[in-house]
Amino acid sequence: MKVSVVIPTRNRERIIYKCVKNIVEQDYSQYEVIVVDDGSEDNTREALKDFSRYRNFRYIPLSERKGPAFCRNLGVRESEGDLVIFIDSDIFVLPDFISSHVRVHRNHPDGVVAVGPVIAISQIDSELSKKGSILDFSNAYFASGNASIPRDIFIRVNGFDEVFNVYGWEDIDFGLKLKASGIKSVKVPDAIGYHYQPLPDENGLRALIEKERERARSALYLLKKYPTFEVRLMIQDTLFHRILNQILTGFGYINEKRIKNILKSDKGFDYKRFYLTVFLTRIYLEALREEMKKTNNRG
Repeated sequence: MKVSVVIPTRNRERIIYKCVKNIVEQDYSQYEVIVVDDGSEDNTREALKDFSRYRNFRYIPLSERKGPAFCRNLGVRESEGDLVIFIDSDIFVLPDFISSHVRVHRNHPDGVVAVGPVIAISQIDSELSKKGSILDFSNAYFASGNASIPRDIFIRVNGFDEVFNVYGWEDIDFGLKLKASGIKSVKVPDAIGYHYQPLPDENGLRALIEKERERARSALYLLKKYPTFEVRLMIQDTLFHRILNQILTGFGYINEKRIKNILKSDKGFDYKRFYLTVFLTRIYLEALREEMKKTNNRG
């Protein structure tokens, strides 16, 4: 079984090298690596030049940002494998990563989507053996940071919706499409993806806030496609989620100033990560309400 590993990336010159290096050091031999560069404005091309000597490595640069959905679709169109594995460019893996995905698909010859766990790490040189915390739990039907699917099934369901051209929800949309098509989702517990998720400095925090605003815009499009209560739960557009977030943020106590102080404190990684997640969820929910108001005013 030939495997195509498709990796979209944008402005990740510091970490893309390690991501790809982990893939070219796999214990499985029949694979190719396709990196689709989503209009990076940094030195991503230079960071990847050492891999040009590998016959199974391809780098596809885009002249402008098109979004991860477009990049993944392009990667699959250019691929030659029977099985496609998607990972994000801030994911690091162990040498048995591909073979773990392949093993699951050999056990399910009728065709499934397989989703592996993603564990957050704070250091680029962290040992890749850390157990996950409750914050790493995901029950997603499909999560593009670490998932695999037979290429023919991907083509049959028409891939990702490229209207999702900024951050967020394109993989959830794809999962809903797979589920509606009767494609079963299974777990691959041994194919762990280690998500490099450093705690942000001030500039990094601003970038994360902007990503949450993009995620809100994408959520609204997802809801337009699927105006169901199930999707409202997914995008957290319920009274319960709004009240819960108010409680967790101390009714506004966890604001940008305080989250900066928490990030500078000597508290542990999971403590800081928890409150950062709570704060960013608040930003997302506020942005979602603003986007809905704009839509209602236009309507």
